[in-house]
Amino acid sequence: MVTRRHLLAAGIAAPALLPRLVRAQSDTRPILRVAVQALPPTLEPLESISNVGLRISYNVFDTLWRRDFLREADEGGQKLVPHLATSLRQRDPLTWEVKLRQGVRMHDETVLSADDVLSTFSPERMYGAQVQHHEGRVNFGHLASVEAEGRDTVILRTKTPDVVMPQRLAAYGGWIHSARAYGEQGIAGLRQKPIGSGPYRVASFQRDQRAVLESHDDYWMGRPKARQIVFTVVPEASSRLAGLHAGDFDLITNLLPEQAQTLSGNKTFEAVDVPLEFAHILYYDTRNPVLRDARIRQALNYAVDYDTIGQSLWGAGFQRMAALQTPSFGPLYDGDRRGFTHDPERARQLLRQAGYKGEEIVIRITPGYYLQMLLAVQVIQQMWEAVGVKSRLETIENLAQLVNPGADVRPTSIAFRFPDPLGGGLLVHLSKDYFLQKSGFWQPTTFNAISDELRLATDPAERKRLWLRLMDEYEAEAPALILYPVREYFAKRRSVKWTHYPLYYMDFRAFNLDFA
Repeated sequence: MVTRRHLLAAGIAAPALLPRLVRAQSDTRPILRVAVQALPPTLEPLESISNVGLRISYNVFDTLWRRDFLREADEGGQKLVPHLATSLRQRDPLTWEVKLRQGVRMHDETVLSADDVLSTFSPERMYGAQVQHHEGRVNFGHLASVEAEGRDTVILRTKTPDVVMPQRLAAYGGWIHSARAYGEQGIAGLRQKPIGSGPYRVASFQRDQRAVLESHDDYWMGRPKARQIVFTVVPEASSRLAGLHAGDFDLITNLLPEQAQTLSGNKTFEAVDVPLEFAHILYYDTRNPVLRDARIRQALNYAVDYDTIGQSLWGAGFQRMAALQTPSFGPLYDGDRRGFTHDPERARQLLRQAGYKGEEIVIRITPGYYLQMLLAVQVIQQMWEAVGVKSRLETIENLAQLVNPGADVRPTSIAFRFPDPLGGGLLVHLSKDYFLQKSGFWQPTTFNAISDELRLATDPAERKRLWLRLMDEYEAEAPALILYPVREYFAKRRSVKWTHYPLYYMDFRAFNLDFA
């Protein structure tokens, strides 16, 4: 037991520390134990943009603007609300004024100010000639400057007009960190113990093992309902499920559909199926001789029976994604687009026209990282074989090895960071600023020119026209095969009252988490 004598002997200011110690000892809030398939390599918010990293970032940080997923589920459409900002006003086509919420306390006891926003949206992180991570430039590379007008007002100036700035500020990369902590510890601090203003602060982080978040009791949206969130890495889905049954965990992620079905009718646990604004694709290395001709890539896409794969992997409710778009795009969504359909005869014809001579195509995947990927690729191999294409599957455990030379086809995931073409898919993941092109896997010309026009367009009709042209160009070039929109199957104790959003966020704020 820690006593006042122990504290004095250690040279600790007992009067300042005792109230916190007493609160901790009397805290009866539960600990939420979450089993996950993996953790990000670091907690630096730009480096941890992934299906496993977003779960933590969303609880450690806040954004200036916020997407209200619960209202969207009830009412439909996109609902954006103020968050760390209380207002966002466009002064002119290139200038946005942000008024900050007053009295927001960061994890290091500093109070939110313009300094924190300037530190977050600094040139070194977001829009300079050299940035710490390419993700900073994805949503905010168009910034020209970020300036303070007093303590609580920030001015964002862009190089070009931006019709989706509110969406950007509510999405990936806009997580506000403490300027003081960043000034003292730099990027190393962000990687191991980042300081934000979110409902939970980082207590400890052991890469590939465990992350512990503790309640930020002074959180401006209300005291969290759990005193701790403990994320534990359990790589195998069957082991996560066994741990749930054994009472080791309260919530588990990334189950297979058939594993989720085993909980049907269970009085203690329940499984939940969440359609995500997310897709898995296979992308082609167009530098390799066998895939250099677009007709061969088109043939590979026409050889696939997308509905059969989707329904067998995700159930009867599966609906295929005809292009990298979601209905949440609203007026820009092309609901009539069919994309690549299952047409084996057309695939054979294109292969003949391109002079395919039976060369082997190497597919490289990490089976445990992308849910259902192994089975999907094995089925696709059979479909390719049916039109005369030879392939070989290469499996690896290390995700970083995916991009090493020697493979023709690799998987990746596509997140729609906000519901607009500028938020994900063609204009992000296949753009000249993202890794597929920057790594040399695909080097288009017309596609990039259309993308540049679409980024600058502000008229709704012009945006729609350019978006349709971009999808046409994608189908002509066929740099990737769209597998399916992803679903997340998780399971939890029925006593845990919590809703999963259609992105890989896990929001444990008080309004979205309770215990029966």
